[in-house]
Amino acid sequence: MKMIFKLIFFSLLTTILFISCIDDEIQPPVISNVEVGAVHDEGAEDVHADEGIAHPGESMHVGADILAFARIESITVNIHSDEITPAAGEVAWEFEEVYTDAKYQVLNAELHEDIMVPENAALGE
Repeated sequence: MKMIFKLIFFSLLTTILFISCIDDEIQPPVISNVEVGAVHDEGAEDVHADEGIAHPGESMHVGADILAFARIESITVNIHSDEITPAAGEVAWEFEEVYTDAKYQVLNAELHEDIMVPENAALGE
């Protein structure tokens, strides 16, 4: 009887160990409350506030709430222009930055960065 009990216990334990080792499907983070536009400086009147766009030669606010199901390792902000032909003296501006600050390496991060748009950036949509 003890031998049967040991065999059943060992089989059950082995099954549980194999099931617990199966990788769960990685779920993508949920990104909400995305904000892109003029910087919201406290105490300063911003003529472009709440437009949701950026202007050449000014800082652009990028913000979002990020809910992840595992600890966030990094946040990548990638800004590029598609199908834009720069005029004379303008450049097709592109921006990519990987943020690995400790404040972002959590489950629920609040992205808040200010990005300087070059004065000669081509206008786009």
